[in-house]
Amino acid sequence: MSRHKHPPLQRHEALQPFSRDHYTGLVQAHRLVKAADADAIARRKAVAGFTDAWTLEIAEHFDDEEHLLADLMQRDDRTRLLDEHRRVRDMAEKVQAAGREADPDARLVRTLGETLEKHIRWEERELFMRLQEQLDQDQLARLRQQTEAIEQARPRHTGRTPRETERPQ
Repeated sequence: MSRHKHPPLQRHEALQPFSRDHYTGLVQAHRLVKAADADAIARRKAVAGFTDAWTLEIAEHFDDEEHLLADLMQRDDRTRLLDEHRRVRDMAEKVQAAGREADPDARLVRTLGETLEKHIRWEERELFMRLQEQLDQDQLARLRQQTEAIEQARPRHTGRTPRETERPQ
């Protein structure tokens, strides 16, 4: 019997950079959910960590998914992706404002963490699998070139801040 609840997914090279980006989101989601049950100091720390990750990586990742993947998706998947991204963006804005408070709202912190995790799991387990099956080899090859260029421009690969990093078009 496998020790994994969900066996590792085989991801096409064109989508692997998005999957690697998801690690940061999952870490932040877990920290937010855990902090929701802790004290105000833990919530403020989790919100600060999320805010940094949002600014440095997650928001840009959302933009990249929308720019590169939305037009390749079936209508229902595109609608869900855009709706969920909008919902997370709205909550991110609220939790950033709450982070300046002495005690960020535990319910908001938890909801953001749970929503972000659920969204990432949907992309990994369902959306990306469908894209791999639906896209032809030429589409995947073009996507691979685009995602590799974006990944190399990510601050974690260049040692620069996002504002110093010139994005490929």
